Amino acid sequence: MSKKVKVGFATKLLSNHYYLNEVQVEGKATNKFNFKIGLNDQYAAQIIRTGNCITLLSNPITLTDDSFWNTNYFEDLTHYVFWTFNKSFLLKLMENIETLKLPVLKRCAELLLENFIPYAEPLDDHPDEELKWCHVKNENLKRDPKFSQMYLLDEQNRTAILHAVEKRITEFPMPLLKPLPVSEPAIPEDETQPGTKIKLFLEVLKPINGSTEETLQFIQQKIEEAGFEFNLFSPVPRLENGKNPYGLNGCMGAMIDHFYQVNYFKKEYTLEQIFKAYLQYSGNSIGKLKAFLSEFRQDKSYLKHFEKLKALKLKKQS
Repeated sequence: MSKKVKVGFATKLLSNHYYLNEVQVEGKATNKFNFKIGLNDQYAAQIIRTGNCITLLSNPITLTDDSFWNTNYFEDLTHYVFWTFNKSFLLKLMENIETLKLPVLKRCAELLLENFIPYAEPLDDHPDEELKWCHVKNENLKRDPKFSQMYLLDEQNRTAILHAVEKRITEFPMPLLKPLPVSEPAIPEDETQPGTKIKLFLEVLKPINGSTEETLQFIQQKIEEAGFEFNLFSPVPRLENGKNPYGLNGCMGAMIDHFYQVNYFKKEYTLEQIFKAYLQYSGNSIGKLKAFLSEFRQDKSYLKHFEKLKALKLKKQS
């Protein structure tokens, strides 16, 4: 959000009191100590360890393997909840997919494709104040590498659920299948390779100490140390004419290209595939990507930010 959000003091007080709010999964609850003393990063880690989920809203939400698939609740779950539940609960959800009717499966797939990233959808013309403030909180959290595990686990769980639902839909008799009315899927097909989807950003990263999450956190820390002018892992608001702010494309290019050159991405992926995966993850875009890739190393912003990263003298990965 480029414009200053106008929110009343009472709303800020309520929403900041519940800066992170635990979503209990099947009745499990964490100790509230870190919550009470405002250690939000430790509270988030504690919630994740317990296998619960996280919302930025103040209203209480509880979750079971049955209520998860209630499409009335599923709308809120896709919009406002980070899916940080553990693998055991994910397995229970997968098992329940087999019992769902086709209309429910299709509606869940539609909602998940439309809202693959929580709090990423544009606000409507008359949003309530707390929701506006939640968007502000979300932007702040995305800039803090301490919360990267929350975003990455949410992405992994959503991807697993989406793939399982889509697979189950294809198993129904063909006459019952109808194309889903999806306008802008969160994981679109790669236009240059029809029938294949853009890779997830975690897939193209080379793991550090066996963890791609650690690689992502490392990259975020280094671009912050280099003093980059944009937060490259959140959607950067476009100008009124619909274009990216001056210098953003070169800034993104410098970040991807530098870490590509020092081997922080898997060798089997091309620079174009890596760019597409990053753009999908961050919510940003580059209009004519192929044209950009053919000339971005001459861009002034690219040269400026590439030198900033080069000055960090990062060790080349083997």
